[in-house]
Amino acid sequence: MSYRKHKFEGINFRLSGEGDQVVVFLHGFLGDLTIWNSFAGELKDNYTVLQVDLPGHGLSDTFGPVHSMPFMAEKIIALIDYLALTPVHLVGHSMGGYVALSITEQSLNQIASITLLNSNCNDDSPQKQKDRIRAIRLIELSPELFVSEAINNLFMPKNLTQFDEEIMLLKNAALKIASTGAAPALRGMAERKDMTSALTELEIPILFLAGKYDNVIPINSIQNNAKKSGAQLHVLEQTNHMAFLEEQSATLQALCSFWQNC
Repeated sequence: MSYRKHKFEGINFRLSGEGDQVVVFLHGFLGDLTIWNSFAGELKDNYTVLQVDLPGHGLSDTFGPVHSMPFMAEKIIALIDYLALTPVHLVGHSMGGYVALSITEQSLNQIASITLLNSNCNDDSPQKQKDRIRAIRLIELSPELFVSEAINNLFMPKNLTQFDEEIMLLKNAALKIASTGAAPALRGMAERKDMTSALTELEIPILFLAGKYDNVIPINSIQNNAKKSGAQLHVLEQTNHMAFLEEQSATLQALCSFWQNC
């Protein structure tokens, strides 16, 4: 699939496929819409698929020093409205999950379901907030070192070799984002609010897809989220934080099963 520059109000997106059900994929920190290309290819015959570059990422614009989760959600809601795609199945990976939660808070009538992939609904602890601000300084000092170490930490050790080419592509894309979109996103994540109570009140199907060995969002925190909210939980047994690549087939199968039962 080609990665074409197609923007609406500064947000780059790709629309493909055909089908009455619409899936919106939201990538994580330092990612872009291309991480979903394989998924879109598999789904295009039965679903309409919207892949989005979040603000400051990929080919989307950077809008200021802070990209809050509500702000990013507003941009996605405006795009969904513009394309007249509602209702949609939201899939958010990591930071994309935080954005997806904010979308449900602002415009629930547009949403058919929400999947939080390697993501949760908790806010940052004080230490995590400090770590994010520290990361901004590290990126300024050595973006190459930060990106390399950060992305390596997201994979199980055996997968660093298995997916070496894909990881190099992820790192190259992340380096382009680091100088413009990283700091606004880090500040936005650091200031986000806890969404646990909001999630328990949602009257739509909810799925948590969790990596058993996730270094970023521990499995126990996702299990607690699912228990409190009554959401479905699917644990991927051979995954750290990058389920869309580490267990692509199992992730896609879990998503399709979830949507079919919604």
